[in-house]
Amino acid sequence: MKTILKVTFFKSTTDNKYLPRLEFRKQDNQGNLKLSRRNDVIINFGQGDEARAFWKVIHFLQGFKDLVDLGDFHSKYQAVSFDSYLVEFKSKSQVDKLSELYALTENVKLSKNEIKKLLLPQRRNAIHWFYAFLKDLGKDSIKALDGYRVKHGINENGDEAIWHHFFKSNEWILGLNVDIRFIRDLETKQKVGNPNSKGVGSPEIDLLGISYFTTLIELKTSKTKIFKESKTTRARANTWDFTSDFIEAYSQVMAQRTEISGDKDFIDDNGKIIDTKIHRIIDPKAVLVVGNRNEEFPHIRNKDFDVKTDCFERFRRDSRNIEVITFDELFERAFHIVFTEKLPKNWYEMEPENFKRSVLRVS
Repeated sequence: MKTILKVTFFKSTTDNKYLPRLEFRKQDNQGNLKLSRRNDVIINFGQGDEARAFWKVIHFLQGFKDLVDLGDFHSKYQAVSFDSYLVEFKSKSQVDKLSELYALTENVKLSKNEIKKLLLPQRRNAIHWFYAFLKDLGKDSIKALDGYRVKHGINENGDEAIWHHFFKSNEWILGLNVDIRFIRDLETKQKVGNPNSKGVGSPEIDLLGISYFTTLIELKTSKTKIFKESKTTRARANTWDFTSDFIEAYSQVMAQRTEISGDKDFIDDNGKIIDTKIHRIIDPKAVLVVGNRNEEFPHIRNKDFDVKTDCFERFRRDSRNIEVITFDELFERAFHIVFTEKLPKNWYEMEPENFKRSVLRVS
């Protein structure tokens, strides 16, 4: 058995060069054409002599560059190390990264389960950070929030900036969790209203969720208190006063919903204008992420906690277009996206090292 290479030259009408077209055939020792088995059309250079002969032909054709068009091979292809590729990949835009990853998974024919396995380590890592933020954990006397700030070079003051960066870096947490609509992209720090006569004071939303319709997302922190510490004398039976921080945050979101307009230009993180004719702005849904109910009013038998829990739930259910969700609730949803096991009911009360070891499986 031997491999026959037939080279045919076709003259180009544009540059008068000849474009070589290669045709490979398998022949037996009697010169008869070997037929393929079923749909198998692979011609394998199984012998070293065959492979060397092929590259000798390529080298031979390269000697006639003035007459033969072999394309600009060296400028289009180059050998790079994996580390060099990673450096280049990290510098690309989110759109280019997704496009490249999609092409890669298509070429290597990865299954859905294999893709999930690839995403699992990154998402588990995000869950570990999320838990450490909620529990205010630390290592070597450095709190998780402070460690994350240093790790990612966050210069803005306050915990809000850290949460903002964390959710933007892990868009799947909000994109798969908020309400029942899928959010495809999150754009940061968008001005949703008009400035005053002095050109200042334009309301700014933390994150703008982009899909068929836009979603406003306002972030506070897990330490923001929802209820006042003590019940005031003015509070009615079975009610509890909300803190001014919570009411101001809710009012802020209400104002942003009112002032956002499809006539205003929104700029994505790559500097391109978001087409509001495609991503519509009609009575937009808004989300306020605030507080930590497991820390402030856990779901256990306690009269004051029961009052707060019922008061908070009545308030949320009466909110038509503003969804209020606490950081620990968001954690619970994110956890069940990543892990197949159910989160223990007493997960927040578990000793952190035990929780990390037995639930998060951190060695």
